[in-house]
Amino acid sequence: MVKFDYIEPGSLKEACELLAQNPDDAKLIAGGTALVIWMRMRLLNPRLVISLEKIPDFNYIRYDDRDGLRIGAGARHREIELAPAVRSHYPLLHETFRKVAQPRIRNMGTIGGNLCQGDPLTDPGASLMALDAEVTLTHNKGKRTLPLEDFFIDYYQTDLRPGEILTEIHVPPPIKPLGWSHIKFTPRSVEDFATVGIALTLRGGRDRCADIRLALNSVAPRILRAKRAENILRGKQVTDSLIQEMAEIAATETDPMDDNRGSAEYKRELVKVLVRRAAKEALQRLTA
Repeated sequence: MVKFDYIEPGSLKEACELLAQNPDDAKLIAGGTALVIWMRMRLLNPRLVISLEKIPDFNYIRYDDRDGLRIGAGARHREIELAPAVRSHYPLLHETFRKVAQPRIRNMGTIGGNLCQGDPLTDPGASLMALDAEVTLTHNKGKRTLPLEDFFIDYYQTDLRPGEILTEIHVPPPIKPLGWSHIKFTPRSVEDFATVGIALTLRGGRDRCADIRLALNSVAPRILRAKRAENILRGKQVTDSLIQEMAEIAATETDPMDDNRGSAEYKRELVKVLVRRAAKEALQRLTA
């Protein structure tokens, strides 16, 4: 591992200034579950590592009926999984974070680091996207907010600009009733990366879909929303034939690759099966 300087700023302002002063040579670290591995493999060789560990009030989880859920980027996966507000108002998120890796990783890794990694195999991004989450990106000269679905660009690439730090994730107030489903299909155990990941939310009633979000991970260079597939159900009476058509369209929106979890063809077929299953599960929860 290449030698580097390590600094623990005591405020977000100080961290932003350090990042702005070292745009090409600095990397941020929070949980370190990805960065340390990459540095050991010499895939990244920063000259300066800026820790976010001592920034005050960076791991908050706050809920308000009118504003929704706000999560500080330093919140760890385990903290989000166990947060009472998440359990009560966002069961999709509770179910998703419960499946992230293993407890040791969940106790270390942060949601901000997970999203900024831009890894299409990870789980939280799809479920947050299915709930219309937004992210706030802070710079030493200001901040901007954008939908999470616009944040992911390509394989390990996000819209995070030089000098920016992801500081907050905002999830709108929960819409009730809401049908939801999260399916993580893995080749071995739930602790592994998904071969295919599905997050689906459904609004409506009496077997009718008023609105829908369908997000997928592990099947393209980025976590994505299958918008053409969503349009098959949106505003219509839900039938088995429409669910089948939605699943078929969703598979065409993916761009998987062959790897040790399966061939691209296998993953597309799996998308069809799991989207059907997710839609029926969400509909069952909606009408229960």
